Amino acid sequence: SAIVLAGFFGLGLYARALQYGSEDRPSRVQERRGRAEPLLRLLESDRAKKELGLSDDQVQRLHQVIVDTEKASVKTGADLAVRQIELRELLRADNPDRDAATRKVQEISNLRGELMKQRVEASLAARKVLSPEQQKKLRTFIEMRRSAASRRGGMMERQARPAPGPPPEPGSRPKPPTQ
Repeated sequence: SAIVLAGFFGLGLYARALQYGSEDRPSRVQERRGRAEPLLRLLESDRAKKELGLSDDQVQRLHQVIVDTEKASVKTGADLAVRQIELRELLRADNPDRDAATRKVQEISNLRGELMKQRVEASLAARKVLSPEQQKKLRTFIEMRRSAASRRGGMMERQARPAPGPPPEPGSRPKPPTQ
């Protein structure tokens, strides 16, 4: 009985996290949708096409891989979001159906696996379009962009951090930043 209680408690916490967490942050579907846009802009960049040595045919084929993957990911992500809502509602019942909740968790797990499979298949399809040298250049290009973005992100975090020292007194005005 302790294991059953722990299972229901764990599922309840999971459902609460889904319920409260979704309001404060973008959904995974939104995050995935946001991943495709930079890739599409990269394919439209003359500089990137030149550095990577991409032909017009390669650009078109890569564009199609990205768009097809984005469409599939959005559909699967929407199904995933629906299943998460259904699980949350199953767990809200006074006496939740353990078997139904377990089946719903399995559906969610399968959909997450499908999303991962879609990303891997897209990566493999893109590799077929690129030569080994272009793949290496692309990895280097992406790493350079990631490191530049992380440096910018770190600078933004440092700028947003409050100044060290004691917290201001309640009702007092904040001091202007010193140069």
